[in-house]
Amino acid sequence: MITRRITFFIGKEGLPAWRLNRLKTLAGHFRSVTIFVNLSQRKSANAEQPMHILSLSALPNDLCQLQIEGNDAELASMVLTAFVEENAVLISGGKSSAPIVPSEYETLPFHCMIHRVPNAALDKHGLLAHFALLVAEDECKHGNLVDQETLFDALYKREAVSSTGMGNGIALPHVMLNSIKNAHLMIATTSSSLDWASQRGDVTCVIGLMLPTPPIREHLVAFSGFSQQLIEEEFCGYLTQNKQSDVLELIILNALNVPFR
Repeated sequence: MITRRITFFIGKEGLPAWRLNRLKTLAGHFRSVTIFVNLSQRKSANAEQPMHILSLSALPNDLCQLQIEGNDAELASMVLTAFVEENAVLISGGKSSAPIVPSEYETLPFHCMIHRVPNAALDKHGLLAHFALLVAEDECKHGNLVDQETLFDALYKREAVSSTGMGNGIALPHVMLNSIKNAHLMIATTSSSLDWASQRGDVTCVIGLMLPTPPIREHLVAFSGFSQQLIEEEFCGYLTQNKQSDVLELIILNALNVPFR
């Protein structure tokens, strides 16, 4: 089954009923199912049911997706991408999308270093070590000499307390340390399901977090809110089903920004 995703922000004018009726008409031309997903509010509705989409209460600047699945999803995505381009702020869509710079669309209210690890072919141990290496290298670039082993030991000891597998295909390894100066976020997708030594199952998306101590209020608000969203199966699905690392990063940044809107 072919699957395509179109990512966009709701424009200043919103999506009035007449536009949603146009979306319904266009989606109905294809032998595909099109789901309208409001990623910011974690709600969804079939695109052929405009009244249900209206009930999502989509607001300007909400991050949304059209998720298209079916035999002619590729053709449908071309047509619906043109619709989105006319009626919203298109981020990514169609058969092939140009890479985006997520920070141009979502800016956190605090400094955070983001490390992408797409399609990783590492086991749990290797991925934690790689996260530690990325953080150590970045901290050293900014004049803070911290070694990879110290950071890895902290991650390893946290996992020894209890696995950070959240369920629904997500792991959230996290530590707070006084040896680092910046907040660090790793966004890693795996080439295959990864055993995270968790009773909640294997993972395909690993979101690593290192925060300096003492933490600032904005760190606590953003990341505690984000961890609560990871309890929701539907939200985890948004993360595991989006394989484009730039779009995945944008979804995570948008979720981290929820408490500050």
